[in-house]
Amino acid sequence: MRVVAASEIRGQAASSDKQLKTALGQWLDSPPRRLDRLILQALLGAAALKDQVRSDCGLYLAARYPSRPTMGALLDAVCVQHKQPKPFEFVNSVSNSAGFHIAQQLGLEGPNLFIGAGERVWAQLLSLATLDLDEGLASQALLLLCDEEHDFCVQAVLLEGGEGRLQVSDFAGLSAGVAVRRLEL
Repeated sequence: MRVVAASEIRGQAASSDKQLKTALGQWLDSPPRRLDRLILQALLGAAALKDQVRSDCGLYLAARYPSRPTMGALLDAVCVQHKQPKPFEFVNSVSNSAGFHIAQQLGLEGPNLFIGAGERVWAQLLSLATLDLDEGLASQALLLLCDEEHDFCVQAVLLEGGEGRLQVSDFAGLSAGVAVRRLEL
């Protein structure tokens, strides 16, 4: 297995969704509308590598939290106001909605998984991807981590199957020796 490409997108918590959409426009001709913050960030990290991704690529996405504003609005509407959720809030509250949009925009047809990010998230993403690569379910694996603990950071690594295992379990180790596409917002 080898690392083909990597990207790292960083921005301040105060960055607006409009700024994220503008940045996304440099890689996508027609970005989808009505996206929440998590989807925009994940799509940014993946779109930076879109030229190297094949259609049978698997997608392995992790985030510590779903989009906080979307979930907050959904919970407020349903639990506090006792109203029906808005379609935007409901659809985007599903964890795999970010993976859906990435797959749609990049034309991915491989496995598509979303996990909650913990301390060993890169090792977990790598293990999941390795299983699918070894089984021939995908020839590539796109691993993404969206972290919005303070400011935001989206890290992505594109792998190809092959002989040997990667013995690293963090972004720095995975992306060592590869030119990382970086963007600061």
